[in-house]
Amino acid sequence: MSAFNEFLPNSAAATGATIAGLCTGDFHDRWDQARQVAHLGEAALSDLLAILKDEDSDWEARWFAARALGELNHPQVVPALIATFAATTDDDLRQAVAGALTQIGPPAIAALGAQLAEPALRPTAVQALARIPHPATLPLLIEATDDARSPVRATALDALCPFTDPATWPVVQRGLQDSAPAVRAAAIRGLLSLRGRLSADQLVEFLSPLVDDPDETVAQQAVYALGRLTGPAAATALLRRLPASNPASQPAASLQTAAVQALIWHNTSLALTGLIAAWDGLDPAARLALVQGLPTLVPDLQPPAAQALEGWLEATPAIPEHSLLRRHLVLALGQVGRAETEPLLYSLLDDPDRGVQLHAEAALRQMQR
Repeated sequence: MSAFNEFLPNSAAATGATIAGLCTGDFHDRWDQARQVAHLGEAALSDLLAILKDEDSDWEARWFAARALGELNHPQVVPALIATFAATTDDDLRQAVAGALTQIGPPAIAALGAQLAEPALRPTAVQALARIPHPATLPLLIEATDDARSPVRATALDALCPFTDPATWPVVQRGLQDSAPAVRAAAIRGLLSLRGRLSADQLVEFLSPLVDDPDETVAQQAVYALGRLTGPAAATALLRRLPASNPASQPAASLQTAAVQALIWHNTSLALTGLIAAWDGLDPAARLALVQGLPTLVPDLQPPAAQALEGWLEATPAIPEHSLLRRHLVLALGQVGRAETEPLLYSLLDDPDRGVQLHAEAALRQMQR
């Protein structure tokens, strides 16, 4: 009988051999052993705890032990993980412990929250809490938004977004004026998560100043956020980023492109009229984005869109530097599919640019389907 037990998957011998595999071999060997440990359940608990607590063990063994413990629902696990989390100076091990606590979920929230009192542990504790989608983390994450370090504030603020809880509004509002760009960007995402609790005018009011943010990434986030809203106020705020509406300053090319894309999402006559008016001042990349976006507009906006495309194509010189734009203009005309543009497309079958010829042929075929 004892010989038979040596081959049982959950026997002490099998458990010991599997656990021992975490302490030897290369990383891939240990990874394979760790997957087997996961199937041992509580039979592996005491050995895994011993490896985790053994500061003389190599860090990889403790790393794998921490990961394996995250799959065990036992009262001894969370205290052991938290003790290692607080004591270790190895960032990789601390991250593994945080991941294990995240996997355990709600039972680990209070223990992780207690670590917020220690500034050195707070960044990793916040990262772990951010990955536990449970209402109990809400007050802890709100507390973390007061941290002196901007990455901690940004992580906490991002983690608050899914809750759509009114308690997050003062935190989001404060974040919109934070000195760190990453926090302001996170606050924009948080603002959008509160769309069901704030009016469209309120959202535009808070987003509009950020369209002119000195950090280009934040400004772009604000532009895209306005693109996800509806109504003339949001469109007007976006049109301010286009050169025709702001001749005194030329927005960066990336912001022009973002504003064009966001206005296309609006799918309104106001947005289209503003986009057409801005054409002459647009950067080449923004022009291309506009041309590619016009065929996606609702049917009622297709006639003025086709008229604009035709006018731009006729006004764009047939020279190599405009080849890409002209090809996309032709392609867009085919996608819009207005019969009145056929004469122009037929004339382009003799265009000096072979690429334009091919696009004209494709556009005509598409219109004749």
